[in-house]
Amino acid sequence: MPVLASAVLCAGCQSASASVHYPGAIDACRLPGPNAQAQLAPGTVEIPVDSVKAAEAKVIPEDHASEGNEVTTCRKLYARDLGGGKPNLQDYRLVTIAVVRFTQSDADEAAAKASQLMTDALGDHSGVRLATGVGDEAGFSEQWAAVRTGNVVLGVAITDGGTEAALIQPATLDNVQAVVTDMTGTLQKDYQG
Repeated sequence: MPVLASAVLCAGCQSASASVHYPGAIDACRLPGPNAQAQLAPGTVEIPVDSVKAAEAKVIPEDHASEGNEVTTCRKLYARDLGGGKPNLQDYRLVTIAVVRFTQSDADEAAAKASQLMTDALGDHSGVRLATGVGDEAGFSEQWAAVRTGNVVLGVAITDGGTEAALIQPATLDNVQAVVTDMTGTLQKDYQG
């Protein structure tokens, strides 16, 4: 059974005010920065997402699509690098990004709904939540992070699988926080109304 350790971190990029609002659709695949792979999946090579039958990752906000919001997701699959960029398809890491954007025209109401999702789904009031899990004997492990900014909740899940997936170096909490902070910055720069 996985043992979960969680930490609440302050990324300095969340706002409870309606001054941060995202009026249009968000492409989740455009949010990760150029260092995301090195930070979340060191020692791997990116492979097509349908290369292996990966376990479905549970991204907290993705489970909360409903009327009044829209959910966009992005899945990236990385395999352990055997050297020279040759992937080992037996050992992989799946990174899933989910963005829930509340679509109410009233910015305050939309921000309140996003805040409520963080509270209901994560029991979190600070706007940032990271958790890491230690996998079972099969080498399966999962990490996730979620952050709220304005009317958006951004979630990331990192799932390992395969015969020797434990050989893929785990993403540190600092690296997960750095990637989430970077994605939030891109979100604010490219999508803020």
